Amino acid sequence: MVNRKRWLASKTIGDYKKCHKFMAEYKMIYDKQGSVITAEIADHQRRIDVAEGAIASLTEKKTTISAGKPGAELDTQLAKIESEIERHTKVAAVETKVITAVKEKKKANEKEYTDHVTNCQKLKKKANVAIAGVNDQATTLKNQREYQVQVTNLKNILISSHEEALTKRAEARKVFQNYTMMVTKYEQ
Repeated sequence: MVNRKRWLASKTIGDYKKCHKFMAEYKMIYDKQGSVITAEIADHQRRIDVAEGAIASLTEKKTTISAGKPGAELDTQLAKIESEIERHTKVAAVETKVITAVKEKKKANEKEYTDHVTNCQKLKKKANVAIAGVNDQATTLKNQREYQVQVTNLKNILISSHEEALTKRAEARKVFQNYTMMVTKYEQ
């Protein structure tokens, strides 16, 4: 039983040490991914801000131009401005989707990292329990061996005292027989 518990404890401790060993690597990867993701989000947010600024200025320009004389040139300029607004709107929509995807990736990275940390903590608790189990089993085995030695000693003492009592009884019988013979001889 002790050997089985020792095997389990060594396996659990090995798992914990491996997890702890890779913890620094996980932390480094997590930090690097976090900084890359933060920079990427900032870059995409800057693009969204630029597109929104362009949309605002183009809308204002469109309002200003549309107050002018109607004509073919005005319609061309308005169509050009309208296509630019549409292009910037698409860019902003795409960038928003990208930011959403990157934030989901960030959440997935955080979840993976916290899962690894939680797993390491569980393995540490499991290793501590396994070590305590081995120590308890070893103490129990030691106590059982000591108890067995005490039982064997008491058994030996009981056997020797019983043999001693039997020899004294045999001696007492001989003395009694001798006494009985002597009394019988005196009576004759």
